[in-house]
Amino acid sequence: MSSPHPLPHLSCRKCGRSNPLVYLAPVVVEGTGTCICMDCAKARGWLNAVGNLKPGVSL
Repeated sequence: MSSPHPLPHLSCRKCGRSNPLVYLAPVVVEGTGTCICMDCAKARGWLNAVGNLKPGVSL
C-alpha cells in the first residue's frame, strides 16, 4: 500500500501568501509552486457572487 502524496508548497503569485486554503490556477514543479489565492482573485473582480470565475476570465 502506498502512502498519500504530500501536498505541494504553494505561494500566491499576487500577494505572496504561503499555502492558502483556497486557491486557483496552481502551477507545481517538483513539489513547489505558485497559485492565485481566492482573496486576490476576488479583489481583482475575477469572481462572481458565489465565488466562481466570471465568464471570459481565464487563469
